[in-house]
Amino acid sequence: MVRTSRLALSCALSAALFLLAGGVASAETVMIAASETVDGSPGQPPLSTVEGVSSGLFEAGHIVFDAGQLGASQRTSDLARVAREGKAGWLLEITTTYTLTKLDQSATRVACSATFSLVDTEKGTTSLSDKVSLTNAGREKSVDRAALGVELGSLISREVAKALSSPSL
Repeated sequence: MVRTSRLALSCALSAALFLLAGGVASAETVMIAASETVDGSPGQPPLSTVEGVSSGLFEAGHIVFDAGQLGASQRTSDLARVAREGKAGWLLEITTTYTLTKLDQSATRVACSATFSLVDTEKGTTSLSDKVSLTNAGREKSVDRAALGVELGSLISREVAKALSSPSL
């Protein structure tokens, strides 16, 4: 009985390690370079779009790091070099804009949109480029700019995760 249990445990552990190794092999490393503007003025860190993207990609099994302030002012080729030096296979560039409209003392309508590009750091080619938009219309009192930015980042992360899992990349 004890021998059978040890054998079953050993097989289960081996299977788990095999599955984990397979999951790690498909994980990609992504450097995020982002900028945000709020009514035309530069957004201040932490950038909520980056929070949403990072969380979503991490949950999808990818390794993610943020270029920080460097991301807002560099050319794509320079950012790709920095990402490559940091061992990232992918650079995700994001530009987010927010427009705020005060409705009353307790409600502000927020509209946001982001353009994003996924760049292969070795080849320097763009594999995905898209734009997404959201608003908190009807949710003005419960969803502020930061929360909407995280939602927008989550949308971006789903698109990017789908692209990273594509065999055509």
